[in-house]
Amino acid sequence: MSDTTNVNPTVAVVMAGGRGTRFWPRSRNARPKQFLAIVGTETLLHQTVHRLDGHVSPERIFVVTTEDLAEETRRMLPELPPENVIVEPEGRNTAPCLALALVEIEQKIPNGVMAVLSADHWIGDRELFLADLDAAVAHAADKRELVTFGIKPTYPETGYGYIESEGQGPVLKVTAFREKPPAAVALQYLESGRHYWNAGMFVWTLADFRQGLQQHAPDVLAPLDAWVAAGARPEALADAYRQLPKVAIDVALMERASSVAVVPTRFRWSDVGSWPAAIEFQEADAAGNVSLGDTLLLDSHNCAIFGGKRFIAASGVDDLIVVDSDDALLICRRDRAQSVKDVVERLRAEGRTELL
Repeated sequence: MSDTTNVNPTVAVVMAGGRGTRFWPRSRNARPKQFLAIVGTETLLHQTVHRLDGHVSPERIFVVTTEDLAEETRRMLPELPPENVIVEPEGRNTAPCLALALVEIEQKIPNGVMAVLSADHWIGDRELFLADLDAAVAHAADKRELVTFGIKPTYPETGYGYIESEGQGPVLKVTAFREKPPAAVALQYLESGRHYWNAGMFVWTLADFRQGLQQHAPDVLAPLDAWVAAGARPEALADAYRQLPKVAIDVALMERASSVAVVPTRFRWSDVGSWPAAIEFQEADAAGNVSLGDTLLLDSHNCAIFGGKRFIAASGVDDLIVVDSDDALLICRRDRAQSVKDVVERLRAEGRTELL
């Protein structure tokens, strides 16, 4: 169902303002995770937009990012009209991000169906993804419900939120959103067959999204409506934005709305949230090692070396991640990879801005 044949044209909104601090030292303020080719040869941002080729026209693909990333985003995506890169004065979480997209887009395509995607996720099986997207778009346009995507859990993950559902078919009724659970509860969710990982992707008509925000999160929308009514001057947006709460769209709207549906997805998905997730996309040798770049591993096991410009040798080490960049080298245990975020926080606290 391409947007040229849909009575309610599909409008894709790609959220691309994140920083991906768990991919330091490759990910930096000026070159965040979505600008990196972590999986494959294309950046995650390119993959997200190109996945829509021939399905959603470039004129109806919008990317929301922050001011400091806007120029590079436009340079990376020359196929999009420059004005389709929507610029936030600052990041204030996903609800303000999507509310800004709403007030910008509804002036041009008021009857559109908005598909919300993340710029830094990996999705396999493009045709299955597009088929699931079509199912969500059709349901949102026909049933006038807010639609989310659920990823069938393959293990009891405690770092994701879950969607609880009921019913049968390609689109199910959402009965509850569940917070990140402890391990025992995550195992119950895995075994229930009714729970899905919340991937943070959504579909809704612009009209229903507006109505939902007006009913459940008016403080996210009212300052932006006032900004539009006053002429939508770019220089005045920062003042409006400072009035917005820092809140996720799940909390502001999805958990409060009554008419919410979920499409149980059939495509492979990863949020590629940390270096261990990136390792899963690489082929390991007989000793369990993954090595990219000019490397030599001797008597070492279950290590991952992401080399840069220089030669890296490791001998007699196990269970390490090594990531090289021009001005910094990361070494950590594989089971402590989430602590990379703590490294970034320490550097920020110490004023080491040249490394951020």
